[in-house]
Amino acid sequence: MVTVFLPAYNEAVALPRLVKKFAEAMDGAGEPYRIVVLDDGSSDRTAQVARELAERYPIDVICHERNKGLGQTMRDGMEYLARVTGDGDWIVTLDCDDTHEPQYLPAALAKARLGHDVVILSRFAKGGGQEGLSAWKTFLSMGAGVFLKILFPIKGVREYSCNYRVYRAGMVKRAVQVFGPDFIRLTHWGFVATPEILIKMRMLGARITESPFVLKYDQKPTPSTNKALRTILGYFALAWHCWGRKA
Repeated sequence: MVTVFLPAYNEAVALPRLVKKFAEAMDGAGEPYRIVVLDDGSSDRTAQVARELAERYPIDVICHERNKGLGQTMRDGMEYLARVTGDGDWIVTLDCDDTHEPQYLPAALAKARLGHDVVILSRFAKGGGQEGLSAWKTFLSMGAGVFLKILFPIKGVREYSCNYRVYRAGMVKRAVQVFGPDFIRLTHWGFVATPEILIKMRMLGARITESPFVLKYDQKPTPSTNKALRTILGYFALAWHCWGRKA
């Protein structure tokens, strides 16, 4: 079983497009699936749209009463998934803004089944790339990747900040059990939760690799909520929290 987790904030436009493409990709690959949408206190119709989609697709809808940010949303989502999935299942995380195309997922799942615990969908893997991302955002993303790779090297991995990943459910369960609330501790730093999860998996000895995808940032229908200065400071907080630490 493949369970996809979609953290959603004001994605009423993108959500139906993404769900449709994901369902087509999974049906085409013969993969049984379900979708978990966690609406993070959206001010638009995201929650209502998710409930309407749940009438046609296997979707669980969870809602925060108020906006808590991506970090807390990822923690709540991962803890929920650890409870409802089996050890042999696969958990997929991806952004809900239609920038992560599901067509790349079957290849990543096939790679995971070769014995990997985490497969990162990577712009930097051979065959990957990006479209529509500004030079400034590209610079920040690459700089963050270099910074994190120096401090927390993972063989064969260059993509640290992308949330498009496949996780072995048993590994997520283990991480939640071992780290508890500290699995995603830096919740108030928002997007820093994404590399924090990867670093915690590294601490547990997870087998991690990459699979190519093309980021379609030009398909994003809503403005980014990622604040550059906050994220940069968050990476330093992450380094302080995780450097030299063992599970």
